[in-house]
Amino acid sequence: MGFLALVISLLTFILITLLSSNSVALTQDGKALLEIKGFLNDSRRLLDNWKYADEFPCNWTGITCHKNDNLVSSINLANMQLGGIISPSIGKLRRLQRLALHQNSLHGTIPTEISNCLELRALYLRSNYLQGSIPPELGNLTNLIILDLSSNSLKGSIPPSIGRLTRLHFLNLSTNFFSGAIPNVGVLVGFGNKSFIGNLDLCGLQLQKPCLGSLGFPAVLPHTEKDETAVPSKRFSRYLNGVLIAAMSTMGVALLVLLSFLWISLLSKKERTAKKYREVNKQVDPDPSARLITFHGDLPYSSSEIIEKLESLDEEHVVGSGGFGTVYRMVMNDCSTFAVKRIDRSREGCDEVFERELEILGSINHINLVNLRGYCRLPSAKLLIYDYLALGSLDDLLH
Repeated sequence: MGFLALVISLLTFILITLLSSNSVALTQDGKALLEIKGFLNDSRRLLDNWKYADEFPCNWTGITCHKNDNLVSSINLANMQLGGIISPSIGKLRRLQRLALHQNSLHGTIPTEISNCLELRALYLRSNYLQGSIPPELGNLTNLIILDLSSNSLKGSIPPSIGRLTRLHFLNLSTNFFSGAIPNVGVLVGFGNKSFIGNLDLCGLQLQKPCLGSLGFPAVLPHTEKDETAVPSKRFSRYLNGVLIAAMSTMGVALLVLLSFLWISLLSKKERTAKKYREVNKQVDPDPSARLITFHGDLPYSSSEIIEKLESLDEEHVVGSGGFGTVYRMVMNDCSTFAVKRIDRSREGCDEVFERELEILGSINHINLVNLRGYCRLPSAKLLIYDYLALGSLDDLLH
């Protein structure tokens, strides 16, 4: 009986040893990635191989690790049609050097916890639906070389802390809703118009657009004044009173003129604000038969450049066709890509379709709808300009 108990105990010990030797524990970086996945809407199930059963996340889709310690060095999930928000757990990946989540459908705010990734060198969040402001804590990412937050719905002012990123070589904050003066500090001084274009309420030296003071005219720095505390003698009092009255009269006339300009400026600004989310910019080409209109912020290109690209589209750029027109892939000189739907003006009913699409889509910015950037009227056709989705058509996926 005692021998049998000994054999059972020995077998139990061997079984426990085998189970413990074959079991693995997922690393802390792997657990953080699973927390991040929990906040994402992976409709195409591209992240199904992110599993607790693995010891390391280094072979997961879009994940790269440091070779020496298997800690996550890069997350590349661009163009995967991911929805949801960016989890604060991103801050647990302390050795992360590259975060690429661009051209998805992410919304919500940029988590301040990203500032914990002190080795981060490249942050790509462009072409999503991110809201809120830029966290000032991003100024702590002193190793950052690339920062691309363009084509989102970000707003507020640009934090001066970004100027502390001394290694920053590429900055793109274009096509958002930022406002106020661009801080004239640090590396922000070295970036030009292309980094900030498409933010109607931004001003500053970088845009060559002066900022307006509280009275509606360009603000200037106050002049340095010398000490004027000495009290004038009585014999100059009448003279000074006369000068003061004359100066006040002159200032009154100037103030009246300024108030007139201010009133006109305020009316103009109010009108622009009312149209901000509809028709924000109209560019008319010298050719009266060609007209370009954009929505939801300016496209960072000139009217002539866009029209030239539109007119050069041919059969090799076709990506699909429908009952009222053909869809083309248009690539700009900076490699930004757009989808262009050409509606043949000779087809019966095309005008009604064209106007209906503009009326409905031109004023909508929704997470589940492709963004209509604008339209162009050419002599031979009408064209709708959309954000380009690189993963094929919905019709092909459904059928």
